[in-house]
This record gives sequence, structure tokens and C-alpha cells, in this order.
Amino acid sequence: MTDENVRAKIKEALAATDNNRHDAQKLLITWAVRDPQLLLGITKPHLKAIAAALIEHTMRAKTEASTDAGPDHFPKTAIDDMIAEASGRRPPDKRRNRNVPPPKSTERQANTMRKLAAAFTRKKK
Repeated sequence: MTDENVRAKIKEALAATDNNRHDAQKLLITWAVRDPQLLLGITKPHLKAIAAALIEHTMRAKTEASTDAGPDHFPKTAIDDMIAEASGRRPPDKRRNRNVPPPKSTERQANTMRKLAAAFTRKKK
């Protein structure tokens, strides 16, 4: 399908959905699933990038057999553990409860929020 035909289908989808981009996108995808020529016309300009991404994903899946789970899967103590290994000692855990009262600004904010909540929950007489 030529670029002109793809553009015509895009305009048709926009007209059918009163220029609603989201609905036009859904309609165009539905048409593309049913019409292989339209699907090829839409994807042909992006085919090289799609193929490269699929190959990269497959290659990465093969090499991910190691224990490194990536940057999104560090345990909470990973940085502390790295520092401890480098310095030879275990640093104190900063997340433990210190029995220190919260700052006055936090108390004021909490009181203000309680008053606001109470103002909206009072029953009117």
C-alpha cells in the first residue's frame, strides 16, 4: 500500500471518529490487523528499527543468564553494602527509628491537614 493510501486511511479514521486521535488510532490498528497491505504500508518505514529492536532484545535475553538483574532490581541495602565493602566496615542504617520528634513544620502541616479534613467531615446543622 502506498503512502498516499495510508494517509487516506488515516484521514478516513480521523473523519470516522470526529478527529479523536485515540479512537482513530484504535480504528486504524483494527483496520491494519484485518488488511495486510495496510499493515505493511504503516510499518514499512519503521521495519528496520523494529527488526533491530527484536534482535537486540533476543541477544540481551541470551546474555541475561547472569546474576545481575539490572538497575531496577537492586535490594534496598545495595549501596550500604557497597560502601561497607569498600571501607571495610558496616555503616549505620539511616532508616532505623531514632526516636527524634518530627520538625515543627511537619507538625503544623499535619495539624492543618487534620483541620481541613475535619472541616469537610462536619455535619451541617
